[in-house]
Amino acid sequence: ARVYDDKVREFISEMGIENIGKRLVNVRKGEEVTFDPPAMNLEVLLEYGKALENEQENVKRVQLADEYLDGAVLAGNDDTSNTMMSLN
Repeated sequence: ARVYDDKVREFISEMGIENIGKRLVNVRKGEEVTFDPPAMNLEVLLEYGKALENEQENVKRVQLADEYLDGAVLAGNDDTSNTMMSLN
């Protein structure tokens, strides 16, 4: 899916955002927009795999930060900034 997302971004960049509607709406038969299948070699697959891995790491970091903030007691409530877990 990411490969085709990149193809669509490339198409928009080539056409210009202001011309997309004219190119996609009320198109005559034979003038439809088509995309050639992307060339998928090992280098491209590894590049997309690494991007996906980095994205997953970012998701984990955000989840950990959310868990930490959900358990944190704000300073001033009980004159402490300890997490709920450390209070037990």
